[in-house]
Amino acid sequence: MKPHILGIAGSPRRNGNTDRLLKTAMNALAEAGYSTEIINIRDLQYSPCLGCNACSKTGRCVQNDDIQYLQERLVAADRIIVAAPVFFMGINAQTKAVIDRMQTFWALKYVFKQPVITDSERLPRYGLFLSTAGTQFPDVFACAERAVKNLYHVLDVKYYGSCAYKGIDQSGDIEQHPSALQEVREKALILAQL
Repeated sequence: MKPHILGIAGSPRRNGNTDRLLKTAMNALAEAGYSTEIINIRDLQYSPCLGCNACSKTGRCVQNDDIQYLQERLVAADRIIVAAPVFFMGINAQTKAVIDRMQTFWALKYVFKQPVITDSERLPRYGLFLSTAGTQFPDVFACAERAVKNLYHVLDVKYYGSCAYKGIDQSGDIEQHPSALQEVREKALILAQL
């Protein structure tokens, strides 16, 4: 059975560079016959984590918003692609706020000692990270990649790797990169076949 792939668009900028990377990946997967869906963080209604630790006591977040829907989709997915830009040397604030709200999964796994995925027959789950940054600093993606790796770890998703491109600042710059779009297509198709 072919895996279902969930794309998370983390950029606040519609049709920006990371959006274009994600659309390229998801279009390649859809054309190859995979089931795909994209959730745009900018379209969700949610608040940041309150740090109240209720999820460690009850297993549930006290906030009732679109994060519960996103969590359902994250559990349902067999493959996950997070596409988020780097702002100020880290993953952008909107994506980081969503990652912080995944604390309920952390509590489920480490406090309540329960699995995130309860069906042992499910395919192994894998995840990919797509990103762009305006600067050329050698470690510009280090913090963002660590945040996504931690998210995947908590979700029992094996980190497959990233496609991350420096010096991509203005909307549409990624279209001028000599290999980015092709690399993303290829890596997404390999991700689906793992």
